[in-house]
Amino acid sequence: MILPIKTHFQKERAFEDLDPSVNISEFFKSRMAAEGLFLKGYDTDLRIKFKGERQDGSHIFETDVVIDLGSSKFTVYTTPSYHIEVEYELLNQKDTLLLGKILSKKISNQIRVESRNDKVYGTVVASNFLIAKTNIDFSKLTGVSSQVILTDIHKNLLNAYPKSKVVFVAGGDQSDEIDLLREKQKPLYILNTHTLESHPSSEVFDPKSAFEEDMILEDKIAEYKRKKIDSFLLYPIFIAMNDLHFFAYLTIEMEKTSVPEEVFQKYKEVESTFQARIMDSNTQVLDLKQNVFNVSRGGLSIEIREREIIKALKVKPSMTLDINFKMQAPLRMAVELRHMEEVKDYFVVGGQIVGLIGDKKAKDIYYSLITFFS
Repeated sequence: MILPIKTHFQKERAFEDLDPSVNISEFFKSRMAAEGLFLKGYDTDLRIKFKGERQDGSHIFETDVVIDLGSSKFTVYTTPSYHIEVEYELLNQKDTLLLGKILSKKISNQIRVESRNDKVYGTVVASNFLIAKTNIDFSKLTGVSSQVILTDIHKNLLNAYPKSKVVFVAGGDQSDEIDLLREKQKPLYILNTHTLESHPSSEVFDPKSAFEEDMILEDKIAEYKRKKIDSFLLYPIFIAMNDLHFFAYLTIEMEKTSVPEEVFQKYKEVESTFQARIMDSNTQVLDLKQNVFNVSRGGLSIEIREREIIKALKVKPSMTLDINFKMQAPLRMAVELRHMEEVKDYFVVGGQIVGLIGDKKAKDIYYSLITFFS
């Protein structure tokens, strides 16, 4: 029986609206002849057939089996060369036929450039999991010791910028900028406060539109002028503990010049060093084996049946593990969680490989094993 999955974690893809000029009906027909169309949210790749468009613009689809949508909406997607998602409002369902009205059409900016090897189940396992402890006392994690660690890292990395500061967030701390840090979970990097020109990186949030919506843009520009702030950078530091907790922020203000790009890069280094340091003493090792569903050069999907791993990933969405190809020496890798779904009595955990540890040739060995076991 095909079952809906329960999503526990999904790292957001970068999407943009699909060009209105795209004829979605013709596109669906072309994808059916290629990699196929799929219904999102099930424990198996559920292929779906596009049967046509009615005069009112609604679309008809057919599945191979009768399914329980469990919702008034459904999403059709294509992958991997084009990751497009089309969300529908369910108008009618009869046996294997679905009738839907388009609600949204979007395309991912991220395209998978390498294929997955789906033939490894039973011959490749993951083991020796280094994961977060699940009984961490959050009050200790955000206490004086962590403040000292962050202050020390900042002092060492930003010694060339004496105007740079660390500010620890108290419950009552509030300003328009701090509220945006808390809500958007991205830095504010303003190159020119006279025009509120933001750094073009997608890693930062541009507050101009938010200030315009709140009708405070002119007030903010006047405030910066009064305080003689011509450029500033605010960089939030969050601690992952089930949810993200706003712990502190790094800040620097400049007069008559823009905050250098180097400071932004240094702030990112402060954050990554801090995150690694505080979790070093809050990890545990589980020496057990879990089956691997598929592998690729950039990531892997694991069948997780050990609940402690799931609880740990909800505390900190990353782990280090051994990947064991049958009759081969294990390869150690660092993995960042991309998605986690509950299916029946196990979880599907998909991760991005962010590094291979140890042997300098580990990456080449891993790539060759993917090919050998295909």
